[in-house]
Amino acid sequence: MSENNPNEEIEVEENSKFSRRTFLKFFMGISAVLTVVPFAPMIQFFFTKKEDTSSAVQKIANIKDVPPGTTHVFFYPGEEDKHRSFLIHLTEEEVAMAEAEGKAEYITDGFVAYNTICTHLQCPTELPEHEEVVCPCHGAGFSKFDASVLYGPPPRALPIVTIEVDQSSGEVLATGMIGKIGAGRET
Repeated sequence: MSENNPNEEIEVEENSKFSRRTFLKFFMGISAVLTVVPFAPMIQFFFTKKEDTSSAVQKIANIKDVPPGTTHVFFYPGEEDKHRSFLIHLTEEEVAMAEAEGKAEYITDGFVAYNTICTHLQCPTELPEHEEVVCPCHGAGFSKFDASVLYGPPPRALPIVTIEVDQSSGEVLATGMIGKIGAGRET
């Protein structure tokens, strides 16, 4: 066959398995996938069921196990790290100080409880010292009495775990949460 035969060139193009049309179909398919993939978390957000924690009652401690001036770590409403919370049994002096500062709204029989996930970047806070709880990530400070922001970058106070104290049995019960984990609550 001669090199200048036009029929020979046409046969070569028809026998090729990767034509221009195949390439364009492949490219358009990849483009469609890459366009949709970044929206997957948003789609998941709208179609996942929210956990209902408004009526979950859970025993978190007994009065005799948390003497005044100590902190008990518990998980509420679930068992994941983001549910880590503090139950603080305040001393009589601390309760008086909280009342004087106007921060005794969430104190029940000397106890206060709140979630420990910082509302800035969702870092876990450290155990309370003196009158504050500190987030080690950016040095934010929260009030030990009502979990309100004292200083630092967090936009909102920590979520409060509402509690009831049964004096007859000595049980401290978590009954709900004010605010959202990681997002905090309005003060």
